[in-house]
Amino acid sequence: MSLDPRPSPRSITLTPKPSIIWQMNESNQSNQSELRPWVAPVSPPRKASRRTAVLSAPLNNPVRASRWSRRAGAPHQAVAIRLAVGLACLLPGLAFAGDFRISGLTGGGLLALANAFSNGIVTIEAASSVAGPWTPTKNAFSLGSRVDVETSVNSGVGFLRALAVDLSGFSGSWDLVFDDILDLTSLANRINLPSASDGVSQYVATRLSPSTMDQILVYTGGPDAVLQQALVDDLNQILHGESIYDPGWFAGVHFSLSTQRWIDHPPVGDQTAFNRLLLEDAYPTELRQKGAQGFTNLVNSYGILSTIAGSGLSPCMSCDGWEPSFEGGPATNAVLSSPHNAMADRAGNIYIADKRANAIRKVTPDGTIFTVAGDGFAGYGDTNPVLATSVSLNNPNGIWVREDGSFYFLDRDNGLIRRVDTEGIMTLVVDHGGPIPGGRGLWVNADETQVIYAAGGQLMSWDTTNGLTIFADGFGQIGNIAVDPAGRLAVTDANANRVARLESDGTRTVIAGNGYSDGGGDGQLAVDTGLPLVRGIWFLPSGAFFLVTDGSSRAWYVDTEGRIHLILNGDDLGAHAGDGAWFYDDASAPKISFMRAITMDYDGNLLITGSNEGYVRKIRFLRLQP
Repeated sequence: MSLDPRPSPRSITLTPKPSIIWQMNESNQSNQSELRPWVAPVSPPRKASRRTAVLSAPLNNPVRASRWSRRAGAPHQAVAIRLAVGLACLLPGLAFAGDFRISGLTGGGLLALANAFSNGIVTIEAASSVAGPWTPTKNAFSLGSRVDVETSVNSGVGFLRALAVDLSGFSGSWDLVFDDILDLTSLANRINLPSASDGVSQYVATRLSPSTMDQILVYTGGPDAVLQQALVDDLNQILHGESIYDPGWFAGVHFSLSTQRWIDHPPVGDQTAFNRLLLEDAYPTELRQKGAQGFTNLVNSYGILSTIAGSGLSPCMSCDGWEPSFEGGPATNAVLSSPHNAMADRAGNIYIADKRANAIRKVTPDGTIFTVAGDGFAGYGDTNPVLATSVSLNNPNGIWVREDGSFYFLDRDNGLIRRVDTEGIMTLVVDHGGPIPGGRGLWVNADETQVIYAAGGQLMSWDTTNGLTIFADGFGQIGNIAVDPAGRLAVTDANANRVARLESDGTRTVIAGNGYSDGGGDGQLAVDTGLPLVRGIWFLPSGAFFLVTDGSSRAWYVDTEGRIHLILNGDDLGAHAGDGAWFYDDASAPKISFMRAITMDYDGNLLITGSNEGYVRKIRFLRLQP
């Protein structure tokens, strides 16, 4: 099924073989079809974390899925059918039985894919001929074997193909390779002179060959290819042996989620993967994580960075810079006044809490900005059902948008949560009883019977049965809130520099942040990483999530193993750069500043709100390269 990327989207090493493409020519007799074989150019071997499939179907009379299955006699070759007249074609590539493939196309343009990665992304690509060039047209997340992707099919398209990538990074061999040693000097020094608390290095030193230990003893630092290869060979011997886990040796080591699961439920049989994860956790900066390829696949699946709203010309952070001339004009020409969140509806309209201008704006898919709530004046406006644009608001800074375009928002300093329906009529939902401290965080369940919002160090809940109650408290200053795919609430605690998940039994689990402003970092465990003034959070369907920090102005991705990866760097000088280019170009260069929120639209695009300078940025969920 197609996955909604909102609250709650494969590759293999093959011996190159010709891919059999069947060309279908429509006959004038009884609408019969003639199949003729065509041999495609040989494709190079593909990495284990990437897989392609291709297939074709007529535009007005889709071929049945059975015609897309492999023909007898070609068990290891993919098949495509191309119609000579009126085509929408899909080209499956090299695929074994049970491997990733296109299994069907409906007349409505719904493309069915089989055997996708259980934690991955699929990309639909188009070309006018089977030889290419191929252009990415649509991305979707995959959580299991079957994925249905909505795709636009027209007579101008010759072929479509599907690409799948693995976000776990756990495909392929678990053996270490030469480049998996990232810091030879540190690794050798730890093994040569292990501290009293470094039980893992003490153990590893007893398992290395005498020749490798001799090389370590005379090693003085820097590159040493012979020693590095010797360590790889010896460590692989350790990986292939019995389990190396011992609570004493690994005391003080922080474990990834998969490692902890295996500690709790030890694997039976081959211990290679378990041992590899144990060593990665013990040597987080010295060894490359096996899952690192998953992050590479993620960033390659996202594309252009752009600004979709805000000119950056606000006279001051607390000023109202809105001018009547902005109404109905380009959103990038409008001044946004300390915007705090942006969220999209199913149609692609983006709603912005324009805090200091006391309004909610809407940016349509064509880039035009309109006011949809607030009359432009600070005040306590009518709470009866009334036209939303006739109501005075006071520092609205949190918003929750439903797929039909109705939305809720925090009228913060008036202490109200208001709802605006699809006709533009505003009603009162919650009266907090006074100004809402902090604000920002807001979530509404699917049937609108419960609203949860942030109020300083408290989470408040309103529902149709119990009214207003304290849902949880004891936080420093809650930023934003989100619900993970398992239905558990997570909050960013800006003052505590941590992100916590609320379990069903009322306990809390820290899922990111070490409580400080530094430490850890790119590729390390999220719970060991400093997240100063972390404010924004959004979950992917897999349970991985994005974060943004205000203090260090950075955007992060936390994978399903609990490891954190920097996706956008920033500064506190008002950085605004990178528009029109791949978002990950020059990854260390500051491109954003003073982030307040990150959300995802229904197409998987990321929306990032920068408050002080007044921008809403977008990272397009579509790979640039086939």
